[in-house]
Amino acid sequence: MIIRDLKIREIFSHNLKKTIELEIYISKGIARVSIPIGTSTGKNEVINLPIEKVIAKFLEIKKHFVMKDFKDVYEIDNKLKEIDGTKNFSNIGGNLALAISLASLKAFALNENLELYEYISQFFKFKPKIPRLVCNVIGGGKHAGNVDFQEFLLISKSFNTLEEIEKIVKAYFEIADILKSADKHFAFGRNLESAWITYLELKEILKIMKSISERYDLNFGIDFAASNLWNEKEQQYIYEKAGQKLSRTEQLLFIADLIDNYNLFYLEDPFHEEDFVSFSALLNRYSKRLIVGDDLICTNYERLEKAIKLKSVNAIIVKPNQVGLISEVEKVVREAKKNDIKLVFSHRSGETEDVSIVHLAVGFESDFIKAGISGERTVKINELLRISEKI
Repeated sequence: MIIRDLKIREIFSHNLKKTIELEIYISKGIARVSIPIGTSTGKNEVINLPIEKVIAKFLEIKKHFVMKDFKDVYEIDNKLKEIDGTKNFSNIGGNLALAISLASLKAFALNENLELYEYISQFFKFKPKIPRLVCNVIGGGKHAGNVDFQEFLLISKSFNTLEEIEKIVKAYFEIADILKSADKHFAFGRNLESAWITYLELKEILKIMKSISERYDLNFGIDFAASNLWNEKEQQYIYEKAGQKLSRTEQLLFIADLIDNYNLFYLEDPFHEEDFVSFSALLNRYSKRLIVGDDLICTNYERLEKAIKLKSVNAIIVKPNQVGLISEVEKVVREAKKNDIKLVFSHRSGETEDVSIVHLAVGFESDFIKAGISGERTVKINELLRISEKI
């Protein structure tokens, strides 16, 4: 496939921060992608450069791709690694690397007259699958609200159909009705991911989530984002909003108590990003629950290997912009599948209208997709519905 031209522009993410949109021109048309922005980021993610530096780097490296013939995305990614010369894309930026890598993948699909998910499944030899939906319905932590945990989640129990998605939609609006009655400050405010913002205490939120999940036959989960709570100097989890501090052992006991009392199914980042051992202790005790690593893994192959060795997780978040290259995403996916670790392809808080994450989730045979349920997130949900008609 000959790349005839590449173009880049500044656009706005849904939280009105600037990001990049990149186009690759081939004989059959234009492949366009835009790159999301994370609010709560792990320290092991690749480096995302400021937009002005990304534009400058693009103009500098564009010559390596224009009017060049590439066989596949591996050649594109190897060229990007060669140009950058670092492990974390600190030279050209992980956001630019992913834009070129992902746009190239879309261009290869266009060249074969295939949709992106079809090309992914054929080229990488996976079977397309509609993933289960993971939806943030009440926000906290860095994202909003009066509690220290970042996300309260509803999860469908089967592969998503319109009926399954409608269950979460109805639950989402019923939660708003309950909050309106229980929280005098509630004004239907939503955070960056369109999750409801409430000033209720943690126990009240947990009771609501447990009741709703049972009524609608959904699973209940929490993204603890515990790295944001961990104080390395004090060696404690500091809950500023709740006014308490917990040691590593106390945090483990606290999480276990939440599982037992509220029937939590999905637990994302319950410990800080270097505490593989506590993750392992929790998984050993609750092997039937999903113990999910996000900041712990950062879609990083070496960190996944460590987690496998220590039996730290049985599910991982996959965020392409944590690692910068589609070939690296594939590497992590294969290793996870080989070790029976579930995949959760995920959006970021600062999203765009790009729906590539849905195609990646379906094409790479992901078990779950974390894509929100309201506001601008519906573009992902609607694309999932379109694909589900074809599979």
